[in-house]
Amino acid sequence: MVNKRKHPAYYAFPAVLEQDPNDGGVINVTFPDLENCFTNGATLEEALTEAKEALENVLYWMERDENGIPTPSDIRSIKCLGDQFPSLVVADMGAARRSWENRSVSRTITLPSWMDEMARQNNINFSQELQNAIKERLQTDRNPKTACC
Repeated sequence: MVNKRKHPAYYAFPAVLEQDPNDGGVINVTFPDLENCFTNGATLEEALTEAKEALENVLYWMERDENGIPTPSDIRSIKCLGDQFPSLVVADMGAARRSWENRSVSRTITLPSWMDEMARQNNINFSQELQNAIKERLQTDRNPKTACC
């Protein structure tokens, strides 16, 4: 669980973009301050959208694992070569945290075959029924990590 109180709502990191002529013009994106954060896109818009998502995902897991997040470099200090160019990418961590914490996960369940057959005949949605039963057992219908006010 990420403690949102000790992490900012937004981060802004410089990225370096470069079109790859050997890969159909794909635009590669790297983050000089984050070694394992990179992506690409077929267009500039797609590359920047993918960069935002990659940045949010990497930072979310760094927060969650309590790894130190480096101070972003000043974009004016980023050295680009050839056709490379810098861009500032902003990560909306509130949205990223909510997305990760509310994502659906797959679970395998075991039940008697007669119950499975009757449930299917009655068009019972197994996922919904399991969620309802767990919410009732926990006496809540809200995610406590994202519940507000």
